[in-house]
Amino acid sequence: MTAAQQLSGEYSGQLNDLIERSASTCFMTKGQWENLARECGDEIYAEALYRLSRLEIPPAEAKDTVQAILLHQEKLCQTLNRTVSLVTAMCDYFSQVNPMLREPVLVEVNLLRQREESAYKDELTGLFNRRSFNQEVPREMERFRRFGHPFTLLMLDLDHFKHFNDTFGHSAGDQALRDIAQILGETARLLDCVVRYGGEEFAVILPQTCREEAVGVAERIRNAVQRHRVIFAGQELPTLTISVGLACFPTDAMDMASLVQRADQALYQAKVSRNCVHPFSDHQRNHTRYTLSNPLPLRLGQEKDQTFALARDISFGGLLCDTDKPAPLASSIEVVLTDSVLGIRLPVSAQVSRVLTAEDGSYQLGLSFQLDSLEDQKTLMALIEGRTEPVGYCFRAEHRPASCA
Repeated sequence: MTAAQQLSGEYSGQLNDLIERSASTCFMTKGQWENLARECGDEIYAEALYRLSRLEIPPAEAKDTVQAILLHQEKLCQTLNRTVSLVTAMCDYFSQVNPMLREPVLVEVNLLRQREESAYKDELTGLFNRRSFNQEVPREMERFRRFGHPFTLLMLDLDHFKHFNDTFGHSAGDQALRDIAQILGETARLLDCVVRYGGEEFAVILPQTCREEAVGVAERIRNAVQRHRVIFAGQELPTLTISVGLACFPTDAMDMASLVQRADQALYQAKVSRNCVHPFSDHQRNHTRYTLSNPLPLRLGQEKDQTFALARDISFGGLLCDTDKPAPLASSIEVVLTDSVLGIRLPVSAQVSRVLTAEDGSYQLGLSFQLDSLEDQKTLMALIEGRTEPVGYCFRAEHRPASCA
């Protein structure tokens, strides 16, 4: 188990313990909360508030809110001359002091969990549903921003499933979907999130997983499905196969909509051959390129002989910039990416891959580089996000032709 996995387990365990004890006479001091935050990050405040009240509050605001609730809890204890639980203080705070709950309802936590589980689970397969998917992907993106852990999205689709349904009936098709869901659950790791995306399509979110590792997981799933025999009404039905497309965050995409789209594009390529795994790839380049809405100032070369330039677009493997001074093709050059507003300074070693001369006598340089450090990748991602328009998530329109079902 990795340190990150241990931290995640400890994080969850401490919160669960807090919630169980907070319903009674538990009293955690401000110092105890701060110790917990030092171990797990300030997200602990937002997560605790959500688990206790189902209010979604940003981490920075959540920290101030929790501290205000703790102060209110102390005052209630002094006024009533008895111990007041965190849950009681929170309910009074959100209804009287800072009204955020207009009509709070008292409910047993086990009943709440059952209701929520039914809302986030697919009834047929028992897997997580699209609603859960739409929450989990942004969480993994936020984990990368904090801890630098990339993740991979698998999109999976059963081959010729319409023909299977038409031949053996929808009840047999439902049994096949349940079988595939069980295979996915047994093949996936404990940290993975397995989702029924819709119809015969599934998704698997693989935390802390690079492209090579994700291909291995996808191949293991594909082989397991291919070996399986669906038994329905005492009859062994023909073997089903599955096609898999995958895309990685942040190298293939830096927002949810693009990540889903690129994993789906890879799935479309896999469906051409069927029963195969296809990672996303851009035939034009190795990394997705982002056009900057606000050009990025650069420093090229060593300190004693620096040239200033402006980058127009950038990726995790290179950039295109305008400059007044050319550089020899295939030469090595030191580049410093800077953003004074965001407080970013990222030096990289690059190679000149393209040199173009503009009509006004200026030059356009294509520079390629490789970021091996996760910390550098996090920095570059923050820089790109600060200079590109954010893309919201929208539900994907089905675009595969019927012949690829």
